[in-house]
Amino acid sequence: MLQDKYVSRPGKTCPYGTRVFWTGAVIVVILIIMSLLAPFISPADPLDQNLSASLLGPGAGSYLGTDSLGRDVFSRIIYGSRISLSVGITVLALTLVLGTILGTAAGYFGGVIDSIIMRVADVFMSFPPLVLALIAMAFIGPGLVNLIIILVIMRWSQFARLVRGQVMAIRSEVYVDAARVSGARALGIIARHILPNCMSPIIVAGTMSIGAIIIDETALSFLGLGIQAPEPSWGVMLADAKNYITIAPWLVIFPGLAVVITVVGFNLLGDGLGYLLNPKQYERAGVGRGDFKGQ
Repeated sequence: MLQDKYVSRPGKTCPYGTRVFWTGAVIVVILIIMSLLAPFISPADPLDQNLSASLLGPGAGSYLGTDSLGRDVFSRIIYGSRISLSVGITVLALTLVLGTILGTAAGYFGGVIDSIIMRVADVFMSFPPLVLALIAMAFIGPGLVNLIIILVIMRWSQFARLVRGQVMAIRSEVYVDAARVSGARALGIIARHILPNCMSPIIVAGTMSIGAIIIDETALSFLGLGIQAPEPSWGVMLADAKNYITIAPWLVIFPGLAVVITVVGFNLLGDGLGYLLNPKQYERAGVGRGDFKGQ
């Protein structure tokens, strides 16, 4: 049988998951350090214009070239990481708080509370996220604060559903029933027994969501509904570069690579956390890779 062939490794971590985790962690740590040390490692002010040095190629007095206004692309990418990471982390924190509160209330209390919260979540999830953001931003206008609000509105329902499912699975456990019978209040049971056991999937989902949030921020800024010029957002840089793709392709390539590397880093980090925090996922990965004993 399959379980007789599978190589069990009790007490050991998944080698694949460990490699994925550390690869993503290294990328994310480098991005964070780069954003924190931006004033010290940037060769120029990202907003300084020098029309006499416009559209210089990489290496011609600038590591990654200059844009149409002579601004240093390398410096703008470094400062752009500050914007993307700050938006991603802020939106994730607010989304986790809102989604966890509503999802926990829906999953633990059930009944009318569950029905109301989940029907509202269904309404938000019925719209494609970017379409919903475009509609909302058209009404409230562009800007950093409005962008964060819209991104939270776009994503809270996903976390609420995730937390609700976890809470519903845990609330029927014996230790939760014992705490309830002993007279513990609902908030105490949730804080001490339910939420701590829900954290692993929440952490994994949250980590992987940062990449999606950064993509949304970049897309909205590219369309002129998020961060506004002349701020060095990656989306703003791509929007400015669209008219120079053929004559200055580095204006598109390097900001695009920054987005790709950042998203891949957070996805690898979340994927690795999934393997390390979920032994069942590790076992499935081992079976999927053909990790069997020979007969």
